[in-house]
Amino acid sequence: MNNTWLIVGILITFSCMVGIGIYTSRRVKNSADFTVAGRSASPVMIASTILGSCVGAGATVGTAETAFKIGIVGWWQSLGIAVGCLILGLFLAQHIYKTKTETVSQVLVKTYGPKVGPITSLFGAIAVFFSILSQTKGFIPLLQSFIPVPIVTASAICVALVLAYVLFGGIFGTSLGGMLKMIIILISLIICAIIAFSGLGGISGIKSSFDFDPWLNLFSRGVSKDIAIGLGFALGVLVTQVYIQAVLSARDAKAARDGAILSAFIGFPIGLFGVLVGFYMRQNFPSIDPAQAFPQFLILKFPPVLAGISIGGLMLAALGSNAGLTLGISTTVSRDIYKKVFRKNADDKEMLLVLRIIMVIVAVAAGIFAITKAGELIQTFIFLSFGLRTCVFLVPMLFAFYYKGRLTNEAGIAAVLVGPTVNLVWNLFKPTELDPIYAGLIGATVAFILVNEIAKRMKKEDTGVPLSATDTE
Repeated sequence: MNNTWLIVGILITFSCMVGIGIYTSRRVKNSADFTVAGRSASPVMIASTILGSCVGAGATVGTAETAFKIGIVGWWQSLGIAVGCLILGLFLAQHIYKTKTETVSQVLVKTYGPKVGPITSLFGAIAVFFSILSQTKGFIPLLQSFIPVPIVTASAICVALVLAYVLFGGIFGTSLGGMLKMIIILISLIICAIIAFSGLGGISGIKSSFDFDPWLNLFSRGVSKDIAIGLGFALGVLVTQVYIQAVLSARDAKAARDGAILSAFIGFPIGLFGVLVGFYMRQNFPSIDPAQAFPQFLILKFPPVLAGISIGGLMLAALGSNAGLTLGISTTVSRDIYKKVFRKNADDKEMLLVLRIIMVIVAVAAGIFAITKAGELIQTFIFLSFGLRTCVFLVPMLFAFYYKGRLTNEAGIAAVLVGPTVNLVWNLFKPTELDPIYAGLIGATVAFILVNEIAKRMKKEDTGVPLSATDTE
């Protein structure tokens, strides 16, 4: 009977999500509406889009699982994401908005010319696909915990729900769907944190039950390693298509900034709430599967229907992140590869159709990989995907926005090639203890500076005029 009421609660949440999809589909009149909401989003909508994509199963269920196993270090993912949102709002959002583009690759093309576009789009698409796969794989066991279906069926359900989430409404769907998801998750997390904190006996009870090292030590895996993990998530926010897309959907530059900052302040405590749940379940039910810590806590402490609604919210967390990332990668491929390389004269109707077709292909591909052994192998590269995104985009973007001297197209191309290449080499061979994300960023910076100076001097020698990044080839 309890399981029946759990399913009823889940269905209530999903019915609301479907209603949002139907409503938002009516607002899509063209491809700009689909990708950037016609540039009319409020700060709340922007924050909902960002949080709806970055606060997925990993930042909720995953945080509780990590805290259950090794302690407060489980906070690093959501903490890093929140720091990234704050940096995005304070230093980059208004610059990005003023480019009036639709993809992060187009932001760089504005400065470094068209040749940089396909390179960044390719690296970015590969990196983001790994994260989409991660969210699909995270959803499957969550569904199977309450509805005993085969893995193939669970994967198919995930794909169908992701497409229903975003296929018709685009950025409208991810923003409003993200708002619904965040309301459910925040209320659930706050109630869970209060119950867990009280059940643990407050701060004194936590201190008496858990040793400082490793349980209460935020750097128990090593200062350099834990900071690198947090930094990887933070910088990943600054260069991931769906977060940039949320900023570009703003009604004005101030809304873009405020939306990113709002998402940061909402995001900061989320991981800590999950940590408390992990600690409570570790203390009281140490023999359970760590991955089930959060959903089992809900079943134990919430009335069945409310537990189902909350679990439905957790499922939407995985689906929302999946949908947002799927929208981001599809926008990048359609805008920066299909239109730029294959169909330069494609009209708006064709682009909207192509965008939706690519979304279906991406979602189905992730569903297929998630149920194969290949998916298990790719799953090990999720953190690598954050490093790749960062090392492709961050250095040339920062130079474009903040460097006051002359920039060359060649420097931008060098940075987007060298950065991810060094990152990959460091991950594979680990020549030193330096974290791969640091190595990639250093490599991109050095390559940018050297090539920029060489290109300027060569151009001056040939023509007497320094090469400007406005000289496209």
